[in-house]
Amino acid sequence: MNRAWLRRVACGAAIAAAGTAAVLACGPFFEELVTVSHSMPVDPAAYTRGDLGVVKPTFARRYLVQAYRTLGGLPGLPVMPLSNYVEPAQYSAPFKEWTAIQTRVLPAAAAAALKPITSTRIAADYSSFDNCLEPAFAAAVAAFKEREVRYGAGHPLLTDWVAGQAAVFQNCGGSTLVLPAATPSDDPQARADRDYQMAAAYFYATQYDEAAGRFRAMASNAASPGRTSGRYLAARALIRSVTVPATRPKDVAQRLAAAERDLQAALADKDAAALHASARGLLGFIAVRARPADRLHELSRRLATAPAVDAQDVVDYTWLMNVAFGETTSGAPTLDLAEATRGDELTTWIVDTQRRRADEAIERWGQSRSVTSLIAALWSAPASHAQTPALMTAAAAVPRTSPAFATAAFLRVRLLIQRDDIDGAREALAALPAAEAPGVDAEALNLFRAERFATARSFDELLANAPRRITVPTPFRSTVAGGPPATFDRPAWDDDVAAVFNGRLPLDQLVVAVESTRLPARLRSRVAQSAFTRAVMLDRPDAGRRAAAVLRTLAPALRDDLTRYMTAPTDDARRHTAILTLLRTPGLSINVAGRDYDVLYGQVEPRRTYRNAFTMNWWCGVKDEVGNGAASLLTGPGRPPSPLFLSDAEREAAERERTRFAAAEAPRAFLIREAIAWASTRRTDPEAAEALALAIEAWRRSPCSYQEPRSDMPQRAFALLHRQFPDSEWAKKTKYWYD
Repeated sequence: MNRAWLRRVACGAAIAAAGTAAVLACGPFFEELVTVSHSMPVDPAAYTRGDLGVVKPTFARRYLVQAYRTLGGLPGLPVMPLSNYVEPAQYSAPFKEWTAIQTRVLPAAAAAALKPITSTRIAADYSSFDNCLEPAFAAAVAAFKEREVRYGAGHPLLTDWVAGQAAVFQNCGGSTLVLPAATPSDDPQARADRDYQMAAAYFYATQYDEAAGRFRAMASNAASPGRTSGRYLAARALIRSVTVPATRPKDVAQRLAAAERDLQAALADKDAAALHASARGLLGFIAVRARPADRLHELSRRLATAPAVDAQDVVDYTWLMNVAFGETTSGAPTLDLAEATRGDELTTWIVDTQRRRADEAIERWGQSRSVTSLIAALWSAPASHAQTPALMTAAAAVPRTSPAFATAAFLRVRLLIQRDDIDGAREALAALPAAEAPGVDAEALNLFRAERFATARSFDELLANAPRRITVPTPFRSTVAGGPPATFDRPAWDDDVAAVFNGRLPLDQLVVAVESTRLPARLRSRVAQSAFTRAVMLDRPDAGRRAAAVLRTLAPALRDDLTRYMTAPTDDARRHTAILTLLRTPGLSINVAGRDYDVLYGQVEPRRTYRNAFTMNWWCGVKDEVGNGAASLLTGPGRPPSPLFLSDAEREAAERERTRFAAAEAPRAFLIREAIAWASTRRTDPEAAEALALAIEAWRRSPCSYQEPRSDMPQRAFALLHRQFPDSEWAKKTKYWYD
């Protein structure tokens, strides 16, 4: 047994160091290809080496600890896995080896009577946890081999030992206690083995008090294989009793104190030296829960000053910080922020940074003038604060050789923008790097480009700063199992760009962007798709033709439909072609697509097939709000400001169009109404039959149907299709209508 008790299943999360992981239904999974990472550095290894880039308040706290150490001139923290996931033991080699042993050694009837072993146990509250871990099976295999040498293959005592151990493992995933049968031998070693197995059976059956007593009794039995580990295992049983939610008792403090005494006894036993490191770790585990404030301050001092620290210290400190922030589940100790920050510089810095405590952070910077306190103050300070000019001056003085340079530079420009000092922001941005350099990674460049995008003097400058580089954290750049790592090296953009294009630019400006060659082809295609669709919805054939002329070169699959649209002889013909093009192309939208996902990364042309699950057919409204990308760090959530270079008339046009889209019917209602009107006036037009059939299918596939009341339009379209075009292929394909 070891401290890694928990597993994290897909869609589940490990809770603290001893909770359970819920199993949730989930999938399919789409990986978001971000340009700005909020929870962790883009390159954790480089970050650990001191290349911090832009340090964010939203980072997991272990990364803020690392930033504090780096800014203070200390070495990096120990490399830790990005995930706490531990694969269940039943998939391990020792597990398979043990199951082969019990099948081989036990009589056929006895082996057949055993239930399949599962290492994960379902608790009474339906949570699950890894009950039997890989080391337990490895230890059983090693013990079998030692006894096979002692007794010889086929010896009755060897078979009896295997039967006892097989019974122990029946408790791993079971729901009722299974105990080994009493050994028929008088051999002291065999009896000691059975005592050990009985205690282990109670442990895995979650009867921890009984297990603790039996383990403790073994410590006084010189013949027991558990003599040196008895007190240690008793402590493990007591700790497990207070950390598994379904068995958590009320006398937690007393149990932890008893476990602490057992561990101290194990440390005092020289013969138990192999367990001393683990025992010390468990003492830290107990201290975290029994004396949280003292332990937090102890760990904080060590993390803030020691050249080398243990990885478990980081885990315990960040867990205690979660407790102080109120981010843990029931059963955690009580620890408030005031107690956590009292006399504790590292903890205070993290709280100031993450809670944006402006007055406190600015006061501490005024006292220390350290670069660390400067970063907290820059993140926290409002633009109107009296000390903000002094903070910006200090930020400008941070040298490029400092690991704080990128953070200070970004936040200085951010404050200048918030203070409406656009000329000052542009001047500061002009002096910042435009290419990667030590301390300025791709993500920092993306943030600088977002600031240049927000302060653009012209439409051409806006377009020049729209493309960004995808910065998916390296460990997540995976593809099909066993295949090469995926690469995402083509330009992309963030939600700040999409929000501006969708809600702040009028259609005429979108068409200018389409006709410009400033954007890369895949991004230009996105704008062209939106411009064409908006032109159709706004009944602007002039803009529609200009957008279609470019889109048909960027999306060859639409070439024929768009050529017909451009050359239509009448307005009615053009309108019908546009409606049919939309019905044939559910990937079209009034919205410019923002952030990429791995499944959409390689897609340049709009999708021409309907989807069932996770539909992205057309649109459900104007997507003009900033998500959690770059702009959220500049302006916060909501709609971004209009580009500065737009005229009042252009701003008004953009708002009028946005209002019209907001008031418009959902696409499925608009399209089915248009199809019915078309078929009603063109009673022999075969394309009207296609429009009706696709409109019925579109009604079914709409992702925003929840926004609309029930309607009789699908039934009307179905009746019209079968009455007016009964022999058409579209009537034959359309056998149902849908509410």
